[in-house]
Amino acid sequence: MGSFWQLSVDAGRWALRFYLHHWPLVLGLSLVPTVQRFLSIRYADRLPAAVGVAGEVVTAGARVLLVYLVLRIMVSEAGLAGLSVGQRWQLFGQGVDARMRDFLLQFLVLGIAFVLFDVIPEGAVALWTPEERRPLATAILIGVKNPTVIAMTMLWMIGVGRALLTVPPPAP
Repeated sequence: MGSFWQLSVDAGRWALRFYLHHWPLVLGLSLVPTVQRFLSIRYADRLPAAVGVAGEVVTAGARVLLVYLVLRIMVSEAGLAGLSVGQRWQLFGQGVDARMRDFLLQFLVLGIAFVLFDVIPEGAVALWTPEERRPLATAILIGVKNPTVIAMTMLWMIGVGRALLTVPPPAP
């Protein structure tokens, strides 16, 4: 269980440090989906369909922009800015090849995190919240998850890639 777990821990620590150092960026861009999701869940029955579609486009755009900016900052801070995109992809591929098992087991960690931070809380809301309060409780839950769980998950996944790019593989 050692090296794959260490990859998860290293990526998680990097993600937390990144969030703390760049919190205005991460929180700011995470608030876009937070507001959109809150409003679309809370007032779903009162909003025209076009508003929902437009909100989803804005949410996707904010998330793509966040990933793009985090990758740019990560590449710069990791000392990889002098490499071409192709060279960075090649390093990443070599890291994945060298640690394929560790890389693939990250999806297991992601699945466990999904159950703990998404399935269980949403199930708790559905189970313990009265029907008339469920839209508000769901909207609050989603509002809290966007700048915390979702943002940290995105950062953690980038952190896994960063670790595979910059850290030599362990000896066999």
